[in-house]
Amino acid sequence: MAQETYFYGQGEIDAAPIVNGVLGKWRWIQDVSAMSIQLAVEKVEHKESYSGQKALVRSFPIGKTATVSMTLHSIDPDNLALTLYGKVVTKAAGSVTAEVLPADLVAGDVIRLANPGVSELVITDSASTPAPLDPQYYALRADGAYGEVQLLGLPTPAPTQPFKAAYEYAATRQVGMFTAPQPTIALRYKGINLAEGGAPVIVELFKVATDPLQELALISDGNTVAGMQISGGILLDTSKPDTGDLGRFGRIIQLG
Repeated sequence: MAQETYFYGQGEIDAAPIVNGVLGKWRWIQDVSAMSIQLAVEKVEHKESYSGQKALVRSFPIGKTATVSMTLHSIDPDNLALTLYGKVVTKAAGSVTAEVLPADLVAGDVIRLANPGVSELVITDSASTPAPLDPQYYALRADGAYGEVQLLGLPTPAPTQPFKAAYEYAATRQVGMFTAPQPTIALRYKGINLAEGGAPVIVELFKVATDPLQELALISDGNTVAGMQISGGILLDTSKPDTGDLGRFGRIIQLG
């Protein structure tokens, strides 16, 4: 009698970009709390009209579709690019010498600088001989993380505006929305079957076209961390042989 087996999965998922048909480097996409694959067929069905039962007499597939969905908890630029249709842009740390601030500022105003991660801020006026504004009259908010400075007051007589800001800023990694073509990736699930003593299982999806992000909760409550839903269509990978036993969509590997 065959031994029954069960499945309770955990594991890591790697992704690799496919650009112009060439598979790129694999990377771990970090914590994924849910992953599922859905298969479907488009069918033609015909019911007879001679027996009085309208019974189904033919049913056959004429198309195949496969999709994958995942919940990612590492909301970093690389993962966001998969579903924002964006390109990751890396900006090195640097400095600004004379960023012009809005005119007619008064005490209490909050100014957003052009860069986040601000430090070493110095504000000067626009007099013919520029003079620095005493630091007691302004302060970086949140230690400069968001690139915001608040004007706390103004000396008497009032200095000449507009003010100009000089500062240093931190390196950043950014991703825009709808700035790149739809990503195509390969996925590899390195699973651990807890129901069978941690037995390894591998799932490979040869070619996946990701869908746009449906929702990203930016304000969280309750007792769970935010998750990002990523879904996509599993495409026919024409680089694989059409006569192979394992097809051209993907495969599931069980060791032993």
